[in-house]
Amino acid sequence: MIPLQTQIQFEGLLNQESKDNSGNVIVYFTASWCGACKKLDLDKLQQLDTNIRWYKCDVDENKYTLGYCGLKSIPSFTFIKNGKFLGKFSSSNMEMVSDMISQSF
Repeated sequence: MIPLQTQIQFEGLLNQESKDNSGNVIVYFTASWCGACKKLDLDKLQQLDTNIRWYKCDVDENKYTLGYCGLKSIPSFTFIKNGKFLGKFSSSNMEMVSDMISQSF
């Protein structure tokens, strides 16, 4: 997973994706102290579709982007295709997260 440490990096990602039309992106919002986040098997989720690029946003490092995406809790995900938001989702349930990823792309 590629770290997104600042809002500037996030906005740069959106700008680059919209210019390149380069595919599918998931931004995963988490924190090291988050018990619900630890329930998720991220390796398994990443293997659902190897064409998806994953970014990790630690909400303790980057306090702005979670709210910018209209999310309030962690773990959360935002789905981006070619620089455009497809949706957002908050859950620590593996089955629900897997289904959302499959439905979004």
